[in-house]
Amino acid sequence: MAGSLQDQVTTFFNVLGRLRPLAIVLVGTALVGTMYAGTHLRDAVQAFSKAKAVSAEQSAQVKLVRTELTAEDYTRYGGIVAGLYPGVRVEVPEDSAVLLRLSIDNIALYDAWIRSLMALQPNAKNVVWEAKSICLQECAKGMVATADVQGYVQSVEFE
Repeated sequence: MAGSLQDQVTTFFNVLGRLRPLAIVLVGTALVGTMYAGTHLRDAVQAFSKAKAVSAEQSAQVKLVRTELTAEDYTRYGGIVAGLYPGVRVEVPEDSAVLLRLSIDNIALYDAWIRSLMALQPNAKNVVWEAKSICLQECAKGMVATADVQGYVQSVEFE
């Protein structure tokens, strides 16, 4: 039995000795493959970084363009709000045709006045509204609350 164990150990080492060149080839191939993949990964990262830097330099310049509304636009949007909130006085002042004035002469209409201001945005597509002046209590012409708002269309252009 001892001879048989010795034969088995000898056989094991003989097989191991014959597999050693194969193991060396496999480990060597794995090392070369890893180095190759690492080199290509590094090159890909460098190429991506260069492309990103070039695209940032050559990208289109974004420009915001502001187009003022016309007196007809103010009249149209004022008509919509006046139809929704009959107690609110809506006018385009003659001294400034680039404004829309919403006023009330009774404090009981305050809620309608606030809602009329909020109604401008959803009823005027692509129009940005800016409050130029707001008066509460003793306003001109006996009004309780007055707001002058100006609208414009904002768009984006690429150069």
